Amino acid sequence: MAARILLVTFQQAMRSVVLTLFPISFIALIAWATAGSASGNTSDPIRAAIWLWLGAHLVPFHLLLAPAFISSSLSYLPIAAAALPFIAIRSGYKRSTELLTNERAARSFVTLWYTLIATLACALVQGQNVKPVLYLVPLYVGSLSLISTIKFEANYFVKFKAIIYSFLTIFGLSLILIATSLSTHFKVVNDLAIVIQPGWVGGVLLLALQVLYLPNIALSAISYVFGLGFTIGAHTQIDPFTFHLTSLPAIPILGALPTGKNPWLLAGALLLFAAVLFNQINIFRDTFETKARHLEIIKVLAPTSLFILLISYLASGSLVTKELTPVGISWWKLSAAFLVVQVVTLIVGLYLPLLVKGLLNRGEVKNNA
Repeated sequence: MAARILLVTFQQAMRSVVLTLFPISFIALIAWATAGSASGNTSDPIRAAIWLWLGAHLVPFHLLLAPAFISSSLSYLPIAAAALPFIAIRSGYKRSTELLTNERAARSFVTLWYTLIATLACALVQGQNVKPVLYLVPLYVGSLSLISTIKFEANYFVKFKAIIYSFLTIFGLSLILIATSLSTHFKVVNDLAIVIQPGWVGGVLLLALQVLYLPNIALSAISYVFGLGFTIGAHTQIDPFTFHLTSLPAIPILGALPTGKNPWLLAGALLLFAAVLFNQINIFRDTFETKARHLEIIKVLAPTSLFILLISYLASGSLVTKELTPVGISWWKLSAAFLVVQVVTLIVGLYLPLLVKGLLNRGEVKNNA
């Protein structure tokens, strides 16, 4: 039985790897054939494909690129790219549970095999100038693999429905804001595209990359309208009250950046209060005792804060050069803002009414006495 579990989960882990690695390899081969190579070594696109595959798991890289060969890193990676391995691993896990009828074993060994394969692949493609961070592969890939096997349909996740819908709404509004900004700054976007001159293959790949970066950009937009801002390199700060940008990378979607000061956009912070308040009202509707309400809010507050902290960390980092470090939002500010707003709404919505009620009852007792 143990041998069957190991064999089935290994097969499904390999299948999950193939589902994502083969399409990426095809893209790498096309890009290599189009761009050409000085050495003509066919191992180059294979290594590049594995680098891209590891990058899809958000594994950071150490870089030592020509001509200066200055040590740098790439940790600001497209969050949406993680959806590809997520779907592949989830498919492999589900097939394993169907064949084994043992969810715990399927979850454990699919995660283990997939992580081991990724770690081995990372060790094999360590280049002189491009090095995926080997010791972080088990953490990033293992965490993504484990998350991919979670049953989000379980009753435990029902309590998060209100807060998830609220943040999805905020996320959608931020995308609309980005689209509006792109249309109003179309000339800048067009100028940046002309500077790159990627060709038709490079243009398609560049467009796909920018689409994958949309969640990162949307989180920056959310941070901006909440008044927290974001950065695009060292000594830069962009928020409704500050616009300090030394240079703009030649990435077309960055043409959507706001210019100047826009303090009126700070009104968007009301969306955060609305999201937290909506969640609180939803909890109060289902629970009536003060202690139960308090516990339910904490049960939602703690995991949500940790998730925001994680997603904020992934939406920040370094983008190849020292000048583009850091890029994105602050890893802690968004989560801290959520906690502050949650505490304020909890005081106003739960504790303040109790205090007023206690004072009124105390006054009635004095009057009766």
